[in-house]
Amino acid sequence: MVWRRTLLALSLIVAGARGAAANGRPAATSSIQFRQGHESDVMLGMTFGLLISHDSGQTWEWMCEDAVGYTGTYDPRYAYSRSGALFATTFDGLKVQRDGCSFAALPSGLTFVSADTLGADGAFYYAAAQTKDDRKPLAQDFKIYKSTDDGVTFSPGVTPGDPADVNDWWETVVVAPSDAQRIYASGYSYMALVPGGESVRTQLLFRSADGGASWQPMATTGLTLAANSVVLIVGIASDDPGHVYARVKLVDNTVSDAIYVSTNAGETWTEINRKPVAIPAFAVRAALNSQGKHDLVIGTQVLGAEVSHDDGATWEALVGAPHLTCLVENAAGELWGCTQNYGASQIPSDFAGVMKTTDLATWTKVLRFQDLTEAVTCAPGTVQHDKCVELWCAQCEQLGCKPSPSYGCPMAAEAVVPPKRSGGCCEVGPSGGAGAVALALMVGTVMRRPRRRRVP
Repeated sequence: MVWRRTLLALSLIVAGARGAAANGRPAATSSIQFRQGHESDVMLGMTFGLLISHDSGQTWEWMCEDAVGYTGTYDPRYAYSRSGALFATTFDGLKVQRDGCSFAALPSGLTFVSADTLGADGAFYYAAAQTKDDRKPLAQDFKIYKSTDDGVTFSPGVTPGDPADVNDWWETVVVAPSDAQRIYASGYSYMALVPGGESVRTQLLFRSADGGASWQPMATTGLTLAANSVVLIVGIASDDPGHVYARVKLVDNTVSDAIYVSTNAGETWTEINRKPVAIPAFAVRAALNSQGKHDLVIGTQVLGAEVSHDDGATWEALVGAPHLTCLVENAAGELWGCTQNYGASQIPSDFAGVMKTTDLATWTKVLRFQDLTEAVTCAPGTVQHDKCVELWCAQCEQLGCKPSPSYGCPMAAEAVVPPKRSGGCCEVGPSGGAGAVALALMVGTVMRRPRRRRVP
């Protein structure tokens, strides 16, 4: 009976950490990727690894961070190709998963990659952001590379910025939906004006009209830029490669974001929305509305969501919209959003980690973390099998889900009621920091060690 009381006490500590992942961050969805041409296959970037669905979100399976090749508070940039290849940026360079289990190195080697994307024609692009590193050793590399064979081989690469730059960082690389040769890239460079002096951030804005073979600088005319601002290309109209949207983070140098539109491929910009908070979610609907324009949708965590039917001239609030951190539209016209499964201070729970809508009025829950049951099943010798599956009991306990009985998790059938708060589901309390999470994982590894699943 003593061991049962001990397990119960420790489970309550874990419950206090509910909503936190192994790296101490609240459990949340950070990105959504649909497989090109096979959109029933969906991948979610999470603060606790990644989730994969092969049935349009009806069921999900988990992979831990170590299986991908990263740890901590980093969020990889993913791309999901037509063949089923899943590309991910990691601490040890760009990697690809082709077998559903293991992420392998690509020809880029250990070069750090900060952005990647897929064009409508299947071409894969990645942007290197590697400063000179004699420890690995790695040469300086700020080129943008292209592969037309699903990442097997890559072009020699082109440096859009000044070759003399020693510290470039690419934030976004985006291909126009209607013209696979039109590509936009944004980022910034740090350079000291005098040796030993303070570094100054220079914005990098480029476009290519020939599939990345050459790049031309874009103007910043109309953009409001402060010392700490960062420019991201966040959307392109589905029928006009020159109709581009950008987000300026920290437009006021402190907390505000703004959205801009350019109808001439980045020659001039017009501000169309500004909020005194971050605007992490933005989408350009593919279909034309009754006015012959594309609906624009923005989402925030604390100030709601809005829609514009006239290309940003006017906006209206979306009543009942969830608290969004990303928005992605699939080919079926469904708008999927990263939402708040548990909620947190000042952010009410949406009671789902992913929701979707077609009409912007009704939002359907796609994923509740509490409904997860499975980890990806892989063969012995893979990181997913040898390490991740061992952590699934503890990870699921943190999320409030019940693993499949095949994992042999002790107390798996006993539901621990998460802590309640007004207006939401769950939040990390005083004991919900990194220490509680570390203890939760220790408990999961030592006292909740599951029986290994059989590999079919």
